[in-house]
Amino acid sequence: MILGRIGGVAIKKRVQERIIELKKVLGTIENELIHAPEGSLKIQKRQEKTYYYHQIKKDGKYIKEYIKRDNENIANALAQKAYYEKVKPLLEKELHSLEIFYNTYNENIVDDVYDSMIDARKQMICPVRTSIKEIIRQWENEEYETYQNHKENMIFETNRGEYVRSKSELIIANLLDKYDNCIKYKYERPLELGRDGRIQVIHPDFTILNVNTGKVTFWEHAGRMDDPGYVNNHMNKINLYIENGLFPGKDVIITYETMNSPLNILTVKSYVMNIIGE
Repeated sequence: MILGRIGGVAIKKRVQERIIELKKVLGTIENELIHAPEGSLKIQKRQEKTYYYHQIKKDGKYIKEYIKRDNENIANALAQKAYYEKVKPLLEKELHSLEIFYNTYNENIVDDVYDSMIDARKQMICPVRTSIKEIIRQWENEEYETYQNHKENMIFETNRGEYVRSKSELIIANLLDKYDNCIKYKYERPLELGRDGRIQVIHPDFTILNVNTGKVTFWEHAGRMDDPGYVNNHMNKINLYIENGLFPGKDVIITYETMNSPLNILTVKSYVMNIIGE
């Protein structure tokens, strides 16, 4: 049985965001309760009419004072106070539980069991999921053949000494390489996708691995959007991704340019930061 990777980093990030949100709300509630009027609101119905009373305890006895229409702000404040008093302990309980979870949750605990084994034992078992370390090891040891057509266009040398087909791809490659401690990329790595019951092999411009989460993202740079034939082929490729459950904005990054609208470097940086943060 293979255990799916549910994104421990993403879970902790969402929990952290919720903790911050709860603390902010609780701070607001505490401040409102400090400034809330004394006493409580009592509501009574008589002969299909509703009456509101301001109830205060004095000398061990409850005293009720009728709230007139022109003073309904007191009734509203007392109703809000009662609501806050009921909600506050529930939010505090949730906050306490989430803080315990955040401080004790280890998304890699299952992976650590496999990674701690010697190689001889690893070869004898099938882990419930592939650990991040194993994913990275397989990634680094993988050999593949890049797209072979028009190799004469691969004249732009990246910082790590490989050749790409355009200046824009050079910019993307070098920015990805800049954050090599967080993400790994491969240029024109083959990808098998299905269409009409047959396998089609495409070569994404960049295949990117997040070394903290194991998530793989594909990056397509459409650099000739002035060319109708190129645009048609590009759209066919994007549709193929979608048919295989790989969606633009989630699994596939797409950047565009034309002769008059070159690639925006700030856009590239934003995409790279988003990949790192996933």
